Amino acid sequence: MSRPDTVSPNRQMLLQEAADWLVLLDAGELSLSEQQALRHWCQASQEHERVWQAACELNRHFSRVPADLAKPILGRQRLSRRAVLKTLVGVGLLFPLGWTVARNKPWQPLLADYRSATGERRALTLADGSELTLNTETVLDVLFDSHQRLIRLYGGEVFVRTGKDTLRPFTLVTAQGGIQALGTEFAVRCLADVTHVTVTHHAVMVSPRSGGSPQRVEEGQQCLFTPHAIESIQNAHPDSLAWRRGELIVDNWRLDTFVQELARYRPGLLRCDADIADLRISGVFQTENTDQALDVLEQVFNLKINRFTDYWVSIGAASTQET
Repeated sequence: MSRPDTVSPNRQMLLQEAADWLVLLDAGELSLSEQQALRHWCQASQEHERVWQAACELNRHFSRVPADLAKPILGRQRLSRRAVLKTLVGVGLLFPLGWTVARNKPWQPLLADYRSATGERRALTLADGSELTLNTETVLDVLFDSHQRLIRLYGGEVFVRTGKDTLRPFTLVTAQGGIQALGTEFAVRCLADVTHVTVTHHAVMVSPRSGGSPQRVEEGQQCLFTPHAIESIQNAHPDSLAWRRGELIVDNWRLDTFVQELARYRPGLLRCDADIADLRISGVFQTENTDQALDVLEQVFNLKINRFTDYWVSIGAASTQET
């Protein structure tokens, strides 16, 4: 009887090949023949496609993984095959590659009550009448009992409209601390090391987990907080919750910042070349159609979209990418 935590020889071989492709892609632009070879490899079987999608998802999430997992990769200027393969195999030992890495991070409960897929918006109505809207890649638990109403947000972004209940407080908890609703509509996003809160109705009380005085955040305000302190309270940006309409509204954003945000809504890896990272972008983009957003970049901003596979897309300047 085989152990459940072993990788089959066939999958081991595919992981090795995927690691080779990741290293080659990280080194620079592929030649036309190499692009064709990569597409052929990905299309060889469903297992090839699953392994490649998981590899790209893992690469995209390196910046969010715990230090002990990310260290072999993040400590290098370029990816090495050995480091990539070690990490891919490590994830392969823990998780079935049919699941995207974003939904199976080792520090999140695998059996969370609710989650949304990449690019999905999901609406929920809870037992007390509270309404939740989950943005892309969101994972949370709902813990209601006779004394409390608690939402534990592990990752992603959620908009909350609380139901009326004068006896049980409504609290949302992240790794950085707690947000208690005061008859409220508000949104919470988990970033790498901070939590971002936006209040659209009434107010919330924000309490950092490890210290600092709780502070009230009023309607029309937003704040960032860490486990130790509330870093800032300021007026909320009017377009910060455009995702609820399926829109990403940008005004004079750097291209690399825009690409990082757009990447939340599509599987795989999306990146831009360093020499165009500071190009300024403005516009309204639909999060449900990221390919259309890329087409707009290509046509309006004189860029070249290189689609190596469906799960690896690179943006470069048209003048330097044409052959």
